[in-house]
Amino acid sequence: MERKEKYVMIAGASRGLGKNFVRRYLEEGRHVLAGVRRTDSLEELKRAWPDRLHVLRMDVSDTCSVQRAAQEARRITERIDLLINNAGIHAATSYEVLENADLDECAAVYNVNAVGPLRVIKAFLPLIPEDGQGMIVNISSDSGSIGTAHRQKEFDYCMSKAALNMATKLLDNYLGARKIRLAAIEPGWMRTDMGGKNADLDPYDAACRLVRLFDRIGSESESPLFMNNEGKPIPW
Repeated sequence: MERKEKYVMIAGASRGLGKNFVRRYLEEGRHVLAGVRRTDSLEELKRAWPDRLHVLRMDVSDTCSVQRAAQEARRITERIDLLINNAGIHAATSYEVLENADLDECAAVYNVNAVGPLRVIKAFLPLIPEDGQGMIVNISSDSGSIGTAHRQKEFDYCMSKAALNMATKLLDNYLGARKIRLAAIEPGWMRTDMGGKNADLDPYDAACRLVRLFDRIGSESESPLFMNNEGKPIPW
């Protein structure tokens, strides 16, 4: 019998795509654990779904913070069906050419975008079921594709997403025997603080599309590991 109560964990849930993931999964009747640095960022959603939304204070760049959030999660549920790593940042000089870019900013971006998801997965892995129903999604970017690279800037962001893609592949190799599904997803260009006002997609519409995609690939026996928001493979 299918379990009625399903739990979704979202890291980087305070705004943009992450916050809209929270909203959409709550609308679908899921329990949501939302990892945020500022808990007041989800007050409106908490008032609307007080019993289903569980807000966890978590900074993915801080191992102790992630471990504390995982300990709190264990007091809420014994199982997380879907873990979404959504936290991501750009450097202040990301869009500058090499001569003007501050390369010392790259380490902080790499720490959040590439190492942060590993911290979250490591801490929350004991809660992810090994019965073929557990899934981990890393929100990546086509900017992490070496095969389709066309940019001349954004060293911090592009390199961090390429590293995240490698982490996803290594984790798929490692966790495949435990029947835990992995995916790296390009969400599309969204009108968020990072994407800007001229982007193609509304973040809520993007979240709805991705939720449907996650449900689909979670039920398929095989799917691409690195894919766009339509489920089509992206070259590494």
